[in-house]
Amino acid sequence: MDSFEQLSRTRLLLQTDFGIADPAIIMRALFQPCILLVADQSIISTFAGQVAVSTAAMQCVRSGHSVYIDAPDAPLIGYQPPMSGRSFHEAIDSVADQLIDGVSIKIGKPLIPADIAFVFGGSFEGRVSARRVISVGCTNWSGSICDTPKKARWTATQWPMGALVAATLVAAEAFKITGRVLLPLSDRAGEFAPSFAPLREAEFRLCREDTSLCADIGNVDIVSAGAITNAALYALLRVPGIAGSGRAFDRDVSDHSNRNRNALLLGPSVGHAKVNLFASLSRGFQIDPVQRHFEDSDLGDLADRVIVGVDDIPTRWLLASAGVGWMGVGATTHFKAMSSVHYPLSGCAACLHPYDEPLDGPIPTVAFSSFLAGLMVVAELLSDVGGSYQFASRQTFVESLYPANIHRMKVPAIFDCPAQCAASQIKMAG
Repeated sequence: MDSFEQLSRTRLLLQTDFGIADPAIIMRALFQPCILLVADQSIISTFAGQVAVSTAAMQCVRSGHSVYIDAPDAPLIGYQPPMSGRSFHEAIDSVADQLIDGVSIKIGKPLIPADIAFVFGGSFEGRVSARRVISVGCTNWSGSICDTPKKARWTATQWPMGALVAATLVAAEAFKITGRVLLPLSDRAGEFAPSFAPLREAEFRLCREDTSLCADIGNVDIVSAGAITNAALYALLRVPGIAGSGRAFDRDVSDHSNRNRNALLLGPSVGHAKVNLFASLSRGFQIDPVQRHFEDSDLGDLADRVIVGVDDIPTRWLLASAGVGWMGVGATTHFKAMSSVHYPLSGCAACLHPYDEPLDGPIPTVAFSSFLAGLMVVAELLSDVGGSYQFASRQTFVESLYPANIHRMKVPAIFDCPAQCAASQIKMAG
């Protein structure tokens, strides 16, 4: 098995959007970018710094790009699966060649100037050899990038959520190199050129900065163990002191086409049950694997909070009928990431998606869009656990290549809700 299959979903995305039929052209464009990630001792000696750099590296490689990390070594801080090791360099080496065949993460500098370099923290004083240099910053709940010589603000040290956002911004900006290579070959260049234009400055904030940093999430069930929930669990397992338990439902086994976007998946786990991977990596948040689809009989003991990554609309209707206290749903379409949050007396997931949309073949997607969708769901969960109760169902819709293009809207109850949720019944009675 090789990278052609491993990158099949991203290859399909570019072929579909750009209208380029030859997959070999797409593959060459994915492999073209050379990415340099730079961090000094002050950044790489913090948990947030290690999370940002390693996550950015893995997301870039999962899109087919070659990655170099110019950073000193430091003891590995905390639990950062799927990596393992005593030091940061050891942890990077543990995954470097297990993501996508033919591309890897290397410690050091490339022999020729990188296509783009990202300086984490903006304080690196050495010479950076790259065609473009970007400063990367983060707070507890936000990530940012900006062209140098301007320096992005970096304040996070232990809380990882803003670092994960920063990593996603890095991966999306790096991916634009591939897009710009392909644009001249596409008859849709005018449509897509704005999305793939370089961002001179960008920030994406998950929550208000004063949101509580809460690690005890209680009982949370997970429905699907695909890309969205991989990202969600990847983030949750990095929360310092994470505590909780729940079940994960999915009957599928990991295949090679999952390797470009399932954030916890490495080559050796291909062929094994997805939920068993979740269970084997869970620490603090203990997961009971259930290797089958979620069924009607599971509604009776469903947790009061549920993370949903399943694409099947009728399954979302079934879950919505339970009326749990909090439900977070993540999804993607092409380069867009979406999350929605639902409460018992407000519009449910079936109100938001009242019509079935049967899946027709593999879904085109890319690593950073799936990751962002899962991350947005986790931020909503942690916000709810931390006491930021809102009780009004809402949806967030963001263009992952251009995060300033974000839409937030309420999810109203509808009269003909397929799940006949409580909010729809109240609406009908009124």
